[in-house]
Amino acid sequence: MNMKWIVVLLILLLVCGATAQSKHPHFSEQLTFSAEDDTVKKPVAIPQDVLAILVKDKMVSRELENENLPAEKIPLAWFSASAIHLSNSRRTDFVVMARGPLAGGNVVTFWVFRGTAHGHELVLTAPMHNLIVKDTRWNGYREIELASMSAVKVAKVLCRFDGKQYKEYESKLDDIE
Repeated sequence: MNMKWIVVLLILLLVCGATAQSKHPHFSEQLTFSAEDDTVKKPVAIPQDVLAILVKDKMVSRELENENLPAEKIPLAWFSASAIHLSNSRRTDFVVMARGPLAGGNVVTFWVFRGTAHGHELVLTAPMHNLIVKDTRWNGYREIELASMSAVKVAKVLCRFDGKQYKEYESKLDDIE
């Protein structure tokens, strides 16, 4: 094969690779979160506007009160956050997991925030075992599946974005085999 054809082949491979990546620009995002994991896999700093919303959560404010801590001294170790894109790549959204005194034994609270032109908005609070961000979309936003488990049952809830927040769309209860 002469050098000209090798160069053409390499260019075609590069173009095909770039096209494949552009269809999935966030392939490295963490999509599955679990109470089994202490933290998210790719932690990011939590923006101040997200922290301000978390401080108002009943469970968080109760724990701040129990620890005699003012809201401005909220321990960042109580949370682990991952950046994600729920609707498009222009705005960064976040999945925040409870840690430390906020986490339960087989359940952890997840908070999902969407980025807007005016900052971040809380769109889902879910005390569950798993949170899975799906590739399927509703109203332009990725669907979210929540799961909890007992010794004999698995409960799954599919949530869809209704324009303001994520709401339960469908639920299913299965036996563990």
